[in-house]
Amino acid sequence: HFVINEDQAAAYPTEFRWLGSLVADANVCVIASHEDGPTFSALQVSGIPDDAPVIVTYCDFIVSWDYARFVRHVHGAAGAVVSFRGFHPASFGSTYYAYMRADGDQMVELREKRSFTENRADEPASTGIYYFADNATFRHYAEQLLAADDMELPEAYVSLLFNPMVADGLNVILHDVENFICLGTPDDYQQYQFWYRYFSSRQPPPEALDGTVKRINLLPMAGQGTRFREYGYRVAKPLIQVRGDPMMLRTLHSMPAATDWIFLPRAEDLERHPIERAIRSFLTAPQFVPVDSLTSGQAATCLLAEGLLDPNAELMIASCDYEHRFDPAAWRAVLDDPSIDGAVWTYRLGAGLAKNANAFAYCRVAKDGRSIVEIVEKQTISDTPEQDPLVVGTFWYRRAGDFIRGANSMIEKNIAVNGEHYVGTSINQLLGEGARFVIFNVDQWISFGDPFELQVLEYWEKYFAQSQNR
Repeated sequence: HFVINEDQAAAYPTEFRWLGSLVADANVCVIASHEDGPTFSALQVSGIPDDAPVIVTYCDFIVSWDYARFVRHVHGAAGAVVSFRGFHPASFGSTYYAYMRADGDQMVELREKRSFTENRADEPASTGIYYFADNATFRHYAEQLLAADDMELPEAYVSLLFNPMVADGLNVILHDVENFICLGTPDDYQQYQFWYRYFSSRQPPPEALDGTVKRINLLPMAGQGTRFREYGYRVAKPLIQVRGDPMMLRTLHSMPAATDWIFLPRAEDLERHPIERAIRSFLTAPQFVPVDSLTSGQAATCLLAEGLLDPNAELMIASCDYEHRFDPAAWRAVLDDPSIDGAVWTYRLGAGLAKNANAFAYCRVAKDGRSIVEIVEKQTISDTPEQDPLVVGTFWYRRAGDFIRGANSMIEKNIAVNGEHYVGTSINQLLGEGARFVIFNVDQWISFGDPFELQVLEYWEKYFAQSQNR
């Protein structure tokens, strides 16, 4: 049974007809529009025998589950809430669900739109699938809810039937699913689309080098990887596996081609871990500059390679803990524009998982929406940071000498943010001299710079891998 309102049926006639063909003997129940909630909608379906088991489910999510196991689990129970708990990206966004206290798999209490603790990911949450052992039980508690005049919430959610059932001594159990993908809000849907695009496509191969321009790609990777070490990782951060590759190689493969590759790993990591071997398996003549001690920041680290930088060569600097998807033709247009002295690769987070907006750098741009006026580090530049050009960490200079001059000038003036000298901040020195830098918006930016980000990626990776096998 599918329940839709008459406005939906009129507005989407093709989808309306499609619903009726989804399964054999489908019944599409069209009802008047209302604001009484899904319990009222479900009650409008007629013709279900009183002793028939009933599952009421919403339509704005995807679950991965073993339905046969579910049927065995709920046998003998009066009702069940299909739930998710633990690490699910849906638990960390802005959407709140119905949360439950449980004793084993027995539901004790349910709250709609409010968790019981601050760690909502640890609590069982409703997917929006509800089981009743028979239709008579569903209708009894549904009618009771709708007749109440003291509903705390504006809608009669189906989840609200279960507290009275428990109070009456009925056995309500929880059944956890493996994956829960919420599509219920525009932000939720955009997150799903983001990961679907990422796992269903590939970055186009880089343009072949024509031999007329020297291009240097420089990757500093001398951070201590503290967050990963605290999480239990013992391998050097650049070697942590991401989709079957060391993370540094994910970055490498998502960058434009270069004639020269320079890497700046921690000296200790270079000595103890197979960083050099991993890189040499993909590049024929990489150069390495071991970093013996902590520097004052990324800009200072990059300057350790100054002796290897041809001042007249193009230079691209990138970190080792993310990858990007970009349009090679759009990037070629930047390279071919002689009025551009450099570019900062940017991305607009949009509906990404909640992050600390002040943890990033942003570009203020001129009226043309492209030319950079200032790079602001670790501070938002508007009330809508998710729409602003966020600095992903990749910088391009038409002349490496400009980077050297700007970085040295910044350090000499001791212009630091939170005690660190950033590459982005050094570009402000060049802007002050009249250089023209532009933003280059990437299609996707996939960061795996901390354990949480990596777990999110791995969750979606596993989900889409399993989806392909179904």
